[in-house]
Amino acid sequence: MNGYENISDVGGGSGSIGLYGQGRVDETGVITQTGSPVYEGSQGKLSEPLADRRVLFMGLPRSGKTSILSVVFEGMPAYETLGMMPTLQQAAYQMVGGITFYDFPGIDYYSETQCNMPDPSVYEGENASIVFVIDSQGDLQTALATLHGIIRTAQSVNPLIPINVFINKVDSLSEELKQDIHHDIQQSVWKAMRYDNLNSSTLQFYLTTVFDDNINEAMSRVIQNLVPHRGSLQTILDSLCSKSGLDKVFLFDVGTRIYVAGDSSPTDPQIYKFACQTLDAMEFVGHLCQEYVQPGDEGMMMQKVTFDLEAGIRVFIYQVNTYLSLLCVGNTQVIRQKSLLEFNGSKVAKAIRQIIPS
Repeated sequence: MNGYENISDVGGGSGSIGLYGQGRVDETGVITQTGSPVYEGSQGKLSEPLADRRVLFMGLPRSGKTSILSVVFEGMPAYETLGMMPTLQQAAYQMVGGITFYDFPGIDYYSETQCNMPDPSVYEGENASIVFVIDSQGDLQTALATLHGIIRTAQSVNPLIPINVFINKVDSLSEELKQDIHHDIQQSVWKAMRYDNLNSSTLQFYLTTVFDDNINEAMSRVIQNLVPHRGSLQTILDSLCSKSGLDKVFLFDVGTRIYVAGDSSPTDPQIYKFACQTLDAMEFVGHLCQEYVQPGDEGMMMQKVTFDLEAGIRVFIYQVNTYLSLLCVGNTQVIRQKSLLEFNGSKVAKAIRQIIPS
């Protein structure tokens, strides 16, 4: 049992979550997240057995993988990661949804002292995923050889395992150079995989840096493939979006700025940036990530906040529990309909709270 229960009856015997738009809406979709974040520091020990839903962070020493996890999960300022010591022990970070991130010590395919290739069994299971971090300004040849060795081993035990390549430390590069490096790495990896008849359909490549929000967006893309019943979750967020006249809806893990789900419309990077900035601002003034009062099953003193951005865009935030918040983006006229948004937000949030223990 990994924390997920049969929740087909949430919101009523028929699974309805009555959102209001032009009329009453019944949904069969349910939201499925669980748990609260429990973060272990960089010297935390790897628990046994491995979590069912897991993300394996790997890379060469000094590639920046531990810096990424420290910034996202521990809230470490990015500039403080510049002097971090290499990771010598495995560490584990847990977040909502029963998803655990494992930080492995640096792996060097060519080194006898730092090979550190993990046991192939870590790649087993349909809910395992790999993130391989490459220093975009480091030794690319060694990084690519190490990545290829990991892919070959992982696919020998789990042919469909998702492999996410973070091309890291791109903050000081020009846009043209970023794209050139991205293209060269991608082509090199694909060429090597074709030579060995490996499956390249499960690979994704991301340009990342801990100095802006794109690292949180890349992490969001990784974990969304591991969220159980993600199709049902997307369906209900689509309904919230359409019935409330919104442009975009996110379900954020507020502490990490990772969105565990969103509606099916494409995510505009600028909108995501605005969303993260809004969460930063609201956390700063103490409106989010705090205890809430629970007077009874039906009533909760939740935070409901609106925030004006630019060009007529407004954000509505509805706190779900201590860790999760719905963040809704729409034009000023739509967000002014607070009663509709609060009603629909309360219905969705109630369903989530019934599924996710606080």
